[in-house]
Amino acid sequence: MECKQQTLTAVSIVRRATLACLLYSIVMTLLIVDGTSANTEAEIISTQNEIITYVNHTAKLSCIIQNKNRQHVTWSRVTYMNETQKLTNLLFVDLLKYTPFSRYHLTHMIERDNREYWNLEIRNVHTSDEGYYSCVLTAIKPISKIFHVKVLENTRNPLFALRSSLDTANMQRRSKESHSSALPLLSSSSIFTIILTNTILKFV
Repeated sequence: MECKQQTLTAVSIVRRATLACLLYSIVMTLLIVDGTSANTEAEIISTQNEIITYVNHTAKLSCIIQNKNRQHVTWSRVTYMNETQKLTNLLFVDLLKYTPFSRYHLTHMIERDNREYWNLEIRNVHTSDEGYYSCVLTAIKPISKIFHVKVLENTRNPLFALRSSLDTANMQRRSKESHSSALPLLSSSSIFTIILTNTILKFV
């Protein structure tokens, strides 16, 4: 009888020891994974520096972050007073909006490779929107990326006028092809030459 009880006690001790080892292994694995994730350095990998847009268009500033982890992202408008002083107006903290202006929007997208897109959109752009904008990844050592938005007047920009003329010409050409395919059409190179000549003459 005593031998049987000792056997049961030994089995119980072995089971407890096995369970403890198993739990220890699980905890250590979780700590290693969490530590590896935390030690992976976050970085802003956006290559975009200057965004050229036009009045009444939408400017899109793309802040691409690798390995964000649990850190926060802020978007701000930055006004440089001089070489050492600047004025910062907070726009967003993560997806929480801090600006009263409805033209500012923030979109967020996550990809499989732990890459996140925090895209600031300025809709119905005004000339007053021209300037600097900052995307900051908060951490012990904050990481920031400065974007410059340049706003052009549509009517004063010959490149925009040329692009609009080309778009109009393409639409007219497609319309003619669909409704009157029998009519002779000028070649695309001839159309481009005519439009380019007319556009240049407008600005001479």
